[in-house]
Amino acid sequence: MTLAQYSLLAAISAVAMVLALAAAVRELRGREPDPIKPPSQLATRFRRAKAGLPEGWRSRWRYLVMAAAAVTLVVWAYTGWPVQGLLAGAAVLGLPFVLHPGVAAQARIERLEALGQWLNHLAGVHTAGISLTQTIRASAKAAPAPLAREVRALAERLRAGMDADLALRLFADELADGVSDHVVLLFQSHAVYKGPGLADALEQLAVTIHQQAADARDVEADRASVRKASRQVSVVICVVVTGCMLNPAWSGWYGSPLGQLVLTGLGGLFVWTLAWLRRIAHTQPDPRLLDPMPTHLTATSPLGEAPR
Repeated sequence: MTLAQYSLLAAISAVAMVLALAAAVRELRGREPDPIKPPSQLATRFRRAKAGLPEGWRSRWRYLVMAAAAVTLVVWAYTGWPVQGLLAGAAVLGLPFVLHPGVAAQARIERLEALGQWLNHLAGVHTAGISLTQTIRASAKAAPAPLAREVRALAERLRAGMDADLALRLFADELADGVSDHVVLLFQSHAVYKGPGLADALEQLAVTIHQQAADARDVEADRASVRKASRQVSVVICVVVTGCMLNPAWSGWYGSPLGQLVLTGLGGLFVWTLAWLRRIAHTQPDPRLLDPMPTHLTATSPLGEAPR
């Protein structure tokens, strides 16, 4: 390769490293999203992917970013080439996603079960003859743990005097699932028509939701073996590739500029394959029945809370 090509490769690598360090610093400092400006599609995908991790990984995400940045610099310094370092840092960031591919599906099942339990509780409280708004507020303290945050936020909005329809729409956006939209539509219908039989409707809907949760558990049980096999294969491949890259006898050719380009392509293909496997094994929530609320309306709510 010519000197100009070497210079171009060095410039591209430097830019990639600067962007990676800037992203790491931004993540460590923390950032408050603008409630008026809607998040980008990339940011939305990242948040959804991060939400699929166990709580321990989510709470320590900044430390994981620090570790990835440190690994990137160390591997780059050890090998003398940037692509090895960037791939090593990406492997550190992707490790929790490889180890825990089914967390989001399990969380959704638990939320469906909690939603059914909450509806049964609402049906029992509502038989006392109080209004739906009072019933929701009374149920907040006893809401099941997977749903407690959203139910308590709904109760606080109603207690603060927010319009019931807006509060329920915010509740639906926080859950972001077609099943919860059915519940919100039932609440909205009762708020308009004030008809009898709400307790029976809540119990019947709870039975349906419990059945959906049971069906989802059966599906996830069938997928568990596939996820376990893909996780083991991914870990083994990462270990073997890491050992080869750190051994000059095996990775010597990849130290050339052409080898760096080839390694970039191979690394990108491997990441795409893992993402594809994760995507096809991911259980999608039911399609939404309600359109998400505009961000500028949620930002002006009495509690100043925007849906997740």
